[in-house]
Amino acid sequence: MAKFEDYGLLAEKYYVEEQLSIRLISQKLSISEKTLARWQKNGNWENKRKDFLSSQYTCSAALQELVIHLAKDANEKIKMGEMPEASALNFIGKMAEKLPKIKAFDEMLINEKLNEEKNEKDMSKKVAIAIDKKLMGN
Repeated sequence: MAKFEDYGLLAEKYYVEEQLSIRLISQKLSISEKTLARWQKNGNWENKRKDFLSSQYTCSAALQELVIHLAKDANEKIKMGEMPEASALNFIGKMAEKLPKIKAFDEMLINEKLNEEKNEKDMSKKVAIAIDKKLMGN
């Protein structure tokens, strides 16, 4: 029987950070899905996964930081009576239009990952029920 002390942190890392399913982790570590499901529940892996996905340094966040930095720099130059570079102003203008779309795309990717996992769980439950019915003769 697999011990949490030996494999728990690795299994959690696979689930939370690498977004692997319980089934794949089970195959990788040769630990039963039932054991992993118990660890997942006891360790609150689902919420940890959601938090991890939400806190990822997304493309939109990086781009937003860059635009803010360039805008502050341009603003400082204007205050000092200088003209900001045209390329910086063009970049700021173009990215200001695109940021909402990029942010929406990042959010869509996060939601897709969460939905994939939910669908896989639902499918696993259906398979387990079907196997149980076959074994019980129903």
